[in-house]
Amino acid sequence: MTATTPELGEPRWHADPEGGPGLRWWDGTQWTSAVMGPAELGPPVQQPLAADTVVYTVPLWIIVFLPLLSTLGLLLIPVGSLASVFAEQSSGRLQTFDPSTMLRNLLNLLVYGTTIALAYADRRTLLRAGYARPFHWAWAFLSTGVYIVGRSIIVQRRIGRGLTPIWVWVGVTMLGVVASVGLLIEALTAIWGLTTGA
Repeated sequence: MTATTPELGEPRWHADPEGGPGLRWWDGTQWTSAVMGPAELGPPVQQPLAADTVVYTVPLWIIVFLPLLSTLGLLLIPVGSLASVFAEQSSGRLQTFDPSTMLRNLLNLLVYGTTIALAYADRRTLLRAGYARPFHWAWAFLSTGVYIVGRSIIVQRRIGRGLTPIWVWVGVTMLGVVASVGLLIEALTAIWGLTTGA
């Protein structure tokens, strides 16, 4: 290959640096042997990846564990606060400002935005490692789960492993569900006490 390596950035097709009539694939670090004639479209088929190719990244693991922050935010809401808000609404009184709910909503928004930024960083890491067309980071706009599942399946198909984040994320999600159910039961008990005067 020619030593010509202009500022090419992410993997994509470029004019063949050897002067051929087609396009040659730049993998983000070097020119590959994949050449595309004028009638062909799309990126090359995934080239075989080395056994030590990165599968899990730091951004991915942060995405997997970020829902724990939302669970923590949920657990920090005082149960009495939930019961009193319910009592005010059921009696027709004007609802008072609840700072704990506002803080929880801001925390959830922060987790959502951070997940999207980390999905972008994770995808760039996979591109640099040699993955052709890894799962797109924009799927994280739909939900954390969509990105983790899609990304893990694509990586598993390309290198033969990489499904662990799905199972860890399922565990983290189930922990959140259990915490939510526990909080709901506690809140309903407090509301029952307020409505019955017990």
